[in-house]
Amino acid sequence: MTNLNYKKIILFFVLELLFQPSVYSEEIHVGAVFNSLSTLSEIIELFERESLDKVILHKENHTTMTIYNQIKEQDNLDIVLLGDMKTALRLEKEGLTTPETHFTYAFGQLVLWSKNPTLVDAKGEVLTTGHFKKIAIVDPRIASYGMAARQVLEKLQRWETLRPKLVFVSNAGEMQRKVLNGEVDLGFIPLVMLNPYSQDGIEGSLWLIPKNYYTPLEQQAILLNRAKNNEAAKNFFDYLKSPQARNIFEKYGFSVP
Repeated sequence: MTNLNYKKIILFFVLELLFQPSVYSEEIHVGAVFNSLSTLSEIIELFERESLDKVILHKENHTTMTIYNQIKEQDNLDIVLLGDMKTALRLEKEGLTTPETHFTYAFGQLVLWSKNPTLVDAKGEVLTTGHFKKIAIVDPRIASYGMAARQVLEKLQRWETLRPKLVFVSNAGEMQRKVLNGEVDLGFIPLVMLNPYSQDGIEGSLWLIPKNYYTPLEQQAILLNRAKNNEAAKNFFDYLKSPQARNIFEKYGFSVP
């Protein structure tokens, strides 16, 4: 075999390795609440450009409670992004997380929103006048944003009065669809869901609810036990704390600590 042919063979195998990163990359399985999916998708895209590792974003469960159940029943996630601190501490207490790894990746903001550009005023007085037929709220039993919405109505002493008008939904995406297609007049929704980066063409009127009306929406990232020997998962978990990731969270409408 000539030296020239030998070099060609070596070059062929080098190129094969370069263009087939899946041969030596690791997979990272991530679950997240609905309001973080768009943000997380962009962060994953950046991370994968810098790494040979593959991040698989699970979208089958969108609320903190359904993600918690997925962890308990399936054990197929390495990292989760939840909507509250309470569930993060619960998972840690139950021994399902790598100890003391959870951190606040973002603070959420709750808004009252309508597709009607004149229905919601800057102070949310529409809740007092009651000039609407239906208002959507994520079920407070399964999602922190739903509990926050209930706290707002209780603070305004409107929870019991408005109960006949309440429509309970399973996640913020379902609520967004109901408001847009006219099934309900109003909805309590995460501000990030109305960000143009998340959903183009969202219009209407909204009330940016004061943060002292509800318990802070301190959203938590956690490294689960399943990932304790997965260096790729640990690297992505650390990447969530990076300036690049923080900038993207802010871009979509979150506050970062």
